Amino acid sequence: MSATTAEPFRHDVRVISLIGVAHGASHYYQLAFATMLLIVRQEVGLSYADVGLLAGIFYGVSGVAQTAAGFAVDRFGARPILAGGLFVVGCGLGLISFAHSFAAFAAIAVVAGLGNSVFHPADFALLNSSVTQSRLGRAYSIHGLGGSLGWAAAPIMYFLDSMFGWIGAALIGALPGIILSFLVLIHRRELIDHRIKERAAAAQHGTAPALTLFLQPTLLLCLVYFALLAANTVGIQQFAVPAWGSMFGITETYAAFCLIVFIVGSAAGMLVGGLFADRVRRHDRVAAIGLLVAAAFTLPIAMQAVSPALLPIVLALAGAAGGATNPSRDMIVRNATPAGATGKVFGFVYSGLDIGSFLAPPVFGYLMNLGLPAVIFWIAIGLYVANVGIVMSLRQSSAAKAAPAAAE
Repeated sequence: MSATTAEPFRHDVRVISLIGVAHGASHYYQLAFATMLLIVRQEVGLSYADVGLLAGIFYGVSGVAQTAAGFAVDRFGARPILAGGLFVVGCGLGLISFAHSFAAFAAIAVVAGLGNSVFHPADFALLNSSVTQSRLGRAYSIHGLGGSLGWAAAPIMYFLDSMFGWIGAALIGALPGIILSFLVLIHRRELIDHRIKERAAAAQHGTAPALTLFLQPTLLLCLVYFALLAANTVGIQQFAVPAWGSMFGITETYAAFCLIVFIVGSAAGMLVGGLFADRVRRHDRVAAIGLLVAAAFTLPIAMQAVSPALLPIVLALAGAAGGATNPSRDMIVRNATPAGATGKVFGFVYSGLDIGSFLAPPVFGYLMNLGLPAVIFWIAIGLYVANVGIVMSLRQSSAAKAAPAAAE
């Protein structure tokens, strides 16, 4: 590697690593917040219904605030907004050490949800402006991988609780976000302000009013895509362990192992998907094929036609196929984003993740109460197939939009 190419490569590695870790922190705090509520539940008199409601408040606030966070990113810059979000969500977890009532935990859920709302618009604005365009697909894959590893790190709260008690666990758990907020702030040279290029592009091409922007069919389809994706992901993460225990007669430990295999498979798929995203132009095809393969591997699980011994293998393949679609999915959103609107678009579209995370758990929990665990995976297959239709519709919508522009 020559000296002229080594420096941009090192710069990209620093940016991708820092933003990937920041995204991991977002996912870590999402799960760590719920974990801490379970840890303190009996101590402070919370019911399981209270815990579910508090988690719903967290995701609800995050989803509502995410579009506003996108406007803030375009107005004040992504770097300070990301640093502020990391600091706020970290402090939100730390505040649990002082709370002893449902009202206090609800207030903390609001604070933490506000902090969590900034990550997608800020992360993607910084990646799009700071990383070499030919490496964006891989940057998106590392970004997604960071999120998966963040989820995997959250159970450490149980170990911290056993060593330091729940107050100590909450305070120690707050540190990563606070430390990362300062790291983001000091990397001024590496994290390029996306507004510089976008203001020039917007001045040349003009900008659309926010309402007109958000009512574009392409962006609305992207929003629905993310909502269905999150409903699928959160539903499996939260209810797969008891569902598989009931469906296949396996122990809780083995079912938890199967879930870990599914998540690790998804993370591996993201890395491979990043290579595809940088080398293909039809990102819709990559996403559609991956979703169909994931649905195909989920089918024997829903039919209970796979043995417990083969269950981890099938789940690894299903997770890898689904994970491989993520970088291409992010490229589709990027390509649909008008000049000067990166923060607003990514904030609006990715609020779909919070919508799905808010709506799906009650439905899947109700199915578990009815003794219908297999229906969860039939729904998962339906959501995969529905998203294939959305991806292909995105392609048609983009083609229709491009046709008049080519004629002008």
